[in-house]
Amino acid sequence: MENDFDLENKENFKINPEVWLHTLLAITGDKDRKAEVVQRVAQKTGITPEKVNLIIATTISVLINQTRAN
Repeated sequence: MENDFDLENKENFKINPEVWLHTLLAITGDKDRKAEVVQRVAQKTGITPEKVNLIIATTISVLINQTRAN
């Protein structure tokens, strides 16, 4: 699979909000998968699971607003 982005060019890096929203909703809709993702992110970042959940919820909210604006 070819990458269509260049992380060296961070100023122009954009995500597809519809794809990310769909993915996050799929993850959070499955309790076991969500717990696994939250635990993994918490372990890798040192952020508490509660804050990881808050970050995910906030990200979903932002993405919903972005997809509605388009």
